[in-house]
Amino acid sequence: MSKLTVDQNQAQISYKKHRAYIFLLKIWAIATLTFGVVLNVKNVIPSISRGEIIFENQSLKLMFLLLLMSVVIISLWEFLHSRYSPIEKWKLEKLLRGFTEESDLLRQHDNSFNQTKSIKWLYSISDSLIIIKLMTGGHVNSEMEKDIARRLHGYFVKETRVSWVLEDRRIKDRLIMMVFSHEADKRLVIEDILSLRQSNELNIQLTQRLSWTIRQPMGLVVGPTGSGKTSLLKVLIISFLANNHKNKVFTIDGKEAFLSVAMSRIGKVATDGQSALELTAELCQIMQQRYEEMNADVDSEKDSTHAELFEQGSILLIADELLALVGEMQASDKMLKPTERIYPQFYSNLMSLIVKGRQASISVVVSGQQMPASILPTETRDSLGLRIALGRMSQQQAQEIFGLGLKDLPRADTSNYGGLIWLDGLDWELPKPFQSPYYDDEKLPFKATLSNIAEAQGGGLPQA
Repeated sequence: MSKLTVDQNQAQISYKKHRAYIFLLKIWAIATLTFGVVLNVKNVIPSISRGEIIFENQSLKLMFLLLLMSVVIISLWEFLHSRYSPIEKWKLEKLLRGFTEESDLLRQHDNSFNQTKSIKWLYSISDSLIIIKLMTGGHVNSEMEKDIARRLHGYFVKETRVSWVLEDRRIKDRLIMMVFSHEADKRLVIEDILSLRQSNELNIQLTQRLSWTIRQPMGLVVGPTGSGKTSLLKVLIISFLANNHKNKVFTIDGKEAFLSVAMSRIGKVATDGQSALELTAELCQIMQQRYEEMNADVDSEKDSTHAELFEQGSILLIADELLALVGEMQASDKMLKPTERIYPQFYSNLMSLIVKGRQASISVVVSGQQMPASILPTETRDSLGLRIALGRMSQQQAQEIFGLGLKDLPRADTSNYGGLIWLDGLDWELPKPFQSPYYDDEKLPFKATLSNIAEAQGGGLPQA
């Protein structure tokens, strides 16, 4: 991280530069006169008696050449440290100085809480990201701290007229950290199964920069009809199966639609309350068996997942259109005795998988057009480290999915299968705008690809 301390305003800096340049010019003038006199004493005095003055101007030429070189060097230095600099680091430093001035962060120090006489910036620049930290030292009030990132972003755009994207911002212990880039995160195009990432653990690329990993094994995908939810589920399923040829997918389809028909080629599918209960019960039994295998050696110090220890692959449960399935279960349960009702048993199994499945290498993705708190309460939702909302959201949905008001969420382009994403464990303060991967059905037909995977399981990665 490079450091920049700003303790003077632009007028003070300009005045000091002006004084320094005048001082250097005076030194040059005195040196030029001195050298001229010293070098010409031996020529000028004898030449007076002959009625002519012989003046050696070689020193004068050298001093003017030195002056010219100094002007060029200083001009080049000023240019390289200006906002037009081709060097990103120096250009950024100039911008930070300008923002400090324009935002009035630097003021004459007094005893007021929101006054300070120095501002400290830390910054680093890589090929894709620019990380900037502002150390306020407790002198900038909290309301202003919250607005710094937005104002700095606007200042960058105004002064440079190039694309700036505010990727992230965090405020902690009087330190504001902001992450910028010059290009927004790019959407993935899924058109070849062989190009998908492979690993022993869950590691699925969602965008050019974001991945769904073992850190967030439980997921929630919400979106209205036409928002791209089914296409995203296709990406997750195909990527999960390509991730490791030993991986398996179980499917619950509450509407008994396209997904259930397709997924029957690769694994077990449930489309009603009873079959969903049986499927989740089977997964809970597998989870219990895996925990027994992991704990068989009571003296083992390894704290690893089942996939890491035994290389048997991971399991993914896709519970699509869960709200529709729950509605059906609750309607049929009204005709049954309390001890025979399906939904409480199914709910208990599903919650157990979400809360305890990670260590057993079992992941769960719940999806639907809506996901009210009655289906996934807050304590369960907190276990869903991956949350994606596609399309437009209501105030209630914003609270249910992200626990925030609609006005507190960043704006996202929802016109082209976009929305918001939250990935736990990355120290994000807010969800991020998200462009759902594009699944190319023409180049990678979903049902045909699943059939190929089913035929190739146990024999390496399938051919597309």
